[in-house]
Formats: sequence, structure tokens, C-alpha cells
Amino acid sequence: MNERQVTARNVSIEGTHEPFVEGVDFVAPAGEVTVVGIDPGVGQVALALAIGGRVDLLTGSISIGGTSERSHLQLRTRLVDVPDVTAPEDALPLRAVVAEELALAERPSARKDVAAFLEDRDLTDLAGRRWESLRPGLRTRLLLELGSWHPRVRVVVLAGPDRHGGDPYEWFEAARALADTGLTVVALCSPAIATTLRPLTSDGVTA
Repeated sequence: MNERQVTARNVSIEGTHEPFVEGVDFVAPAGEVTVVGIDPGVGQVALALAIGGRVDLLTGSISIGGTSERSHLQLRTRLVDVPDVTAPEDALPLRAVVAEELALAERPSARKDVAAFLEDRDLTDLAGRRWESLRPGLRTRLLLELGSWHPRVRVVVLAGPDRHGGDPYEWFEAARALADTGLTVVALCSPAIATTLRPLTSDGVTA
């Protein structure tokens, strides 16, 4: 089994009154984008945290490369844009978001490093813009790129990119570009968007 493959079997996560997630199954191969359809909100957050080894499972198992120890999942995953967990604050300027993500990736994050990052991507003019005012596809692309820079990451989990609106194909293409580098990308989105994107995935995985 590839060391970057994510396998989820009959995953359920306990909620306050009923499971946040129930009976989710998927296999996410390395070097591909696997789209998992799940209702927006707490379910997506719970599943993202579970893939990252941050919460207990009520039933089932999640493994990366055949290993299901939570410490291994935590080490190998980067959770991207998870609401109230890793999602940037809307009011922050772009430069602040980039600085924070660079620091989390254990990269130099001084003012000059942020400026160089933005200049390389022709984004200098947007440095002071509020994060929430930027195009959804651009925000997701930047978060995916920066998230992938974590030195031990093999799996990137993108949570609810469709909640920002915009063209889903834009963030999907950004995710696919990242997968082309060899990483495993798991995108959690609404069932409707997952169905829309299904023809673009290798095996149309949804849950």
C-alpha cells in the first residue's frame, strides 16, 4: 500500500445528540484528488479532524499508508481551511495570512519573506487586502500551496471550499495541481458539488 493512501472504513463520529458523521467510506490514493460529499458544517469539520487524528471515532477506522495510529495521522496531515480550526480570520490582510501560514510550515516568515512570496505570485498589490475580499479560488489556492509546505505532510485535507462560493472547478484545479506533486488531497464538500465534480475524479469517490 502506498504510504500516502488514505483509507476510511465505516467512519462514524459521535455528536451531541446524534453522530456528526456516520458510515463514511472512501479510499484516497496518492497523487489524486478524492472528493468526499458530506453535508456542510459540523460534519465536514468533524471528518476533517478525524482524518487528521484529532478526534476519537465512534466506529470504523482511518489509516494513512495502512497505519491508523492517531500520532501518525497528526504527523502526516495538514488540515486546510477548516472552519474555526485552521481557516484564517476574514478580517486579516493577505500579508498576515501568508505570514501565519509560512510560520506554521516552519518556513521563514519575516516581512521580507512574505513580500517575496507575494511578489513571486504577482500579488504584491493585494498584500493589504482583507482576506474575505479576495476571490474564493485564489484564497483556496494559496492555502493549499502553503499547507503543502509542511515538512512532514503527505496528505492535505481541504474542508468546505464550496462554502465560499465561486467556481468549484477553480479550487478543484488548484487541488489537482497539488495532487500532481504526489501528495494525497482529500476535498470535503457538499454532496451536490461532489456530484458535479465526479466526472473529474479517478473513480468518482463520494460518501
